[in-house]
Amino acid sequence: MTGTPAGTNPTRSITVDDRSEFRARLNEALAIDPGRTAALTIDMQREYLDESVGQSVVVPSEAKRVLTASDEFLGLCRDVGIPVVHAYVVRRPEEAEVGFHSGGLAYIAAGHKAGLSQAPHRPVRNQPDRVVGSDASQVPETLTAPGDIHVTEKKGLDSFAHTDLDFLLRRILDVDTLLLSGINTDTCVYSTTFTAANLGYRPVVISDCVASMRGIDSHEMALELISRSIAWVLDLEQLRARLRS
Repeated sequence: MTGTPAGTNPTRSITVDDRSEFRARLNEALAIDPGRTAALTIDMQREYLDESVGQSVVVPSEAKRVLTASDEFLGLCRDVGIPVVHAYVVRRPEEAEVGFHSGGLAYIAAGHKAGLSQAPHRPVRNQPDRVVGSDASQVPETLTAPGDIHVTEKKGLDSFAHTDLDFLLRRILDVDTLLLSGINTDTCVYSTTFTAANLGYRPVVISDCVASMRGIDSHEMALELISRSIAWVLDLEQLRARLRS
């Protein structure tokens, strides 16, 4: 796989080495104990998955893929007693009043000010997203069930920052392995996965259940980096096999 990075030399290209054997051998060595595992969805909201209400929706084919796979993934987890936790952003009215959105990130805010959208298929977002009570803030009903736990204090990219997620996982649920899904692969899923690893968890990203509003290329690049350095990346069939074993 080759690509041309942004910069002053448009002719420069890179070659990405094939690390599939490394990834496969690590995956083969992974054992998952359902009794010490939690499923974590990240920003799995209509803001990203429903074009009728969202400002930053992934392309429709990707939204359909993620919704279908995540319904199966979460059902599988519930069937074997793995608790399901949804971590996502719900903004207070006070945040909306001051125009706080995108986690207050300077890079994204600068893009908005310049009229630039990170999603190539969507216009720039100018309004606070996922305000409390809005349709965009909701997790689709197909992905929720009685007994699921909702952590709604998320403010930026990292689901652990400024929330009680670590306390919940470590002290209440007593888990050491996290099965991660959500939007966006290259920001919130990526950031949460790195923090989970830094905190001592064993993060496992379920590739069928993540996507990016920035495009399939950003999604794939993030999964490649994650699998090379910090976490396991499994598809649904690989997860099912690990749970059986």
